[in-house]
Amino acid sequence: MKEAREEKGMTQQELAQLSFLSDKTISAIETGRRNLTKDNLRIICKELDNPFIYFQAVSEVTGDVFNINWLDGEAADLHRAAVREKVVEEFDEAIQAISLVKTSKNPKTCTMEDVQNIVESIQETIDVYNASAIYIAVMCKEFNLNIQEMFKVQKEKLISRKYIKR
Repeated sequence: MKEAREEKGMTQQELAQLSFLSDKTISAIETGRRNLTKDNLRIICKELDNPFIYFQAVSEVTGDVFNINWLDGEAADLHRAAVREKVVEEFDEAIQAISLVKTSKNPKTCTMEDVQNIVESIQETIDVYNASAIYIAVMCKEFNLNIQEMFKVQKEKLISRKYIKR
């Protein structure tokens, strides 16, 4: 959170005012001495609009389900071109794995190989999920796009196509 705040050019006091917390509370949160409430987390995410903060929030709220693993190892390359290539590679691998899944079979009649194909397709799809989130984060950051607005537009599109209700 500290990095995201500093990247935005905010002081602890400024973030505290925007999030209706004290600067001492912000300091305690940044140093790990205190956790955020759900409401404070929502406000801080909105104010900082930093993908990494969103990733951490999702991880915390879901207990690492739908967690995004930010690539920070020595083999990671977060240049926008490398991230683009990685997401395309992950999509290709997922399509191949999903193509092997026999969805017409009754789950009770699936062989071990069928189940293994399903597991592999899920793992490859999780790789797509992770790579796609990193792509979104990197591109929004590089091109100074508001990630909240990107998701708001996506939601409106789903509503207009009647996939979800308002």
